[in-house]
Amino acid sequence: MARRSFKAGLVAGTLALALIASGCGDSKESSSSTTKADSSKTSDELAKTDCGSLEYDKDAPSGGTFTDYAYLSDSGTNTSFDPGAVQTLSESQITTALFDGLTEFDFTEKCAPKLKGQVAESWEANDDATEYTFKIKDDQVFSDGTPVLPSNFKAAWERNGSAELASAYGYLVTYIEGGAELQEGTTDELSGVTADDDAMTLTVKLSAANADFPSIVSHPFFSPANTKDLEKVGNTTGWGDKGLTIGNGPFVLDTANDQEVVLTPNDKWAGNVYGDTEVKLDKLVFKQTIDVETAFQAFEAGEGDDAPVPSGKYQDALDTYPNNSIVDPNLGSYYFDFGADDPQVGGEDNVKLRQAISLAIDRDELNTKVYEDTRTISTGLVPPGTPGYKEGLCDYCKLDVDQAKKLYQEWQDEGGKLTGPIKINFNEGGSHGDVAAIIQSNLKDNLGIDTELAGVAEDYFKVVAEPGGCNFCRSGWYADYPTYGNFMVDLFSAASIGGNNFGRFDDPKFEDLIAQAQAEPDDAKRGELYNQAESYMLNDQTAAVPLVWYTGSQVFRDSVQNYDQPPLGIMLWERISVGDAAGG
Repeated sequence: MARRSFKAGLVAGTLALALIASGCGDSKESSSSTTKADSSKTSDELAKTDCGSLEYDKDAPSGGTFTDYAYLSDSGTNTSFDPGAVQTLSESQITTALFDGLTEFDFTEKCAPKLKGQVAESWEANDDATEYTFKIKDDQVFSDGTPVLPSNFKAAWERNGSAELASAYGYLVTYIEGGAELQEGTTDELSGVTADDDAMTLTVKLSAANADFPSIVSHPFFSPANTKDLEKVGNTTGWGDKGLTIGNGPFVLDTANDQEVVLTPNDKWAGNVYGDTEVKLDKLVFKQTIDVETAFQAFEAGEGDDAPVPSGKYQDALDTYPNNSIVDPNLGSYYFDFGADDPQVGGEDNVKLRQAISLAIDRDELNTKVYEDTRTISTGLVPPGTPGYKEGLCDYCKLDVDQAKKLYQEWQDEGGKLTGPIKINFNEGGSHGDVAAIIQSNLKDNLGIDTELAGVAEDYFKVVAEPGGCNFCRSGWYADYPTYGNFMVDLFSAASIGGNNFGRFDDPKFEDLIAQAQAEPDDAKRGELYNQAESYMLNDQTAAVPLVWYTGSQVFRDSVQNYDQPPLGIMLWERISVGDAAGG
């Protein structure tokens, strides 16, 4: 079969990211997030910003300790930073510092990321995108000095996709031949993966064509597993050393407890896709805090080097702390899911109710009261900067009380009736409770609908993913990799039910559209198919209610350098520098 080859260090696929609306990048005034932001900047002005370059001063001082108070501000969601199980952006900050995968994106130009080989030297794909062969570099080792081999990837994927581990990202393994059986627990081996340690090749046969597979394996889920580490934890995981911890990334785990996670440099690290081969810091500390307010108060009191900004403090933070990421757009979407299995809001009979609810929510009020106009109001679920993005796909992502009342009345005339308050599910901490309270007020004032605030203090992402766990539930997503499918497939496919598909949306027409999109090798045609899928999900079925697109939310000290957050939200911790001397 004819094959297409891709070499490490070269563009393996330059994703032409259109800068529309809030697009990725920094302001025209500066391409660096470390410069003073204009506190009068609104989301309208943000929509006019240009893409910038990722700022890095290689001559910034080395040494010292960086203490991050932005970590796990809603600590009830603590689960695991094990690459096979990691689910939150906060925990991923640790995971990606410990582990490197086959591929990674170079965000030097923020709106034109380049997919490059990380542990993979190169890869080949057959013509119909159903088989890939990755050539593994021969200079890669784990932090304990053992070599990173193709078999380390195969073993990790089989463990991560196992029914026993029950990872929220387990559905990713179903892209591979034999993955569905692995998820079901009828086998413990991926039949579609051949690891040749002598030839240093990893051959992957897919269950269906997928042109985005080299991008997908940049996800931490597809990291390699150290053999001794894997033997220790098996198909189980948990916080700290209860999960996989021996990685091949820029840092190694020093300690992990319920107060902090401490990382130190990995002196055996082979480097990143930017060409960096050394870590600036002597120590990286992630402080666990109960909530955003506590973390920010600690920062204001002089503790730590960065912190998240709580609701109601954005403009104050912009004025007080010139170094921040508050107005830097991220590839992320904040939305609510409707529970497809909820008898009050789910199902075909309740489409008009769902549409009415979406039209009754005042997104401007949310953005003003909760985020102080620092975020951009969604016109769809998939954010600008995603290849294939199309503006204004959602017909119901606006405030239209008259149309909302009309649809609600039609729903009632057709026999629709609420038997009790609709539960608004959200994870406590951060500003999610503030958002839920505004939605509650909007639905009461605009439609007369009674709701119940149903906050969850611990394990929200597990609770809400269970059958019946999502009624009208808070969701949010930072892209794992900059592809349209990362939003459509990971969040709304039948395969991701029980994982990231909190609403348990399952629709044959949608499944057909995303399958066609995944198999389409032409970028433009693939984007059009995903547009159709998103429009169908949001308009014909109204399975979700987009609210705002994410921006950054951190402030950091004047002494910190190279704190420039890439669009996926994951910091390049190896580049962070503190102080003007080795002492920090």
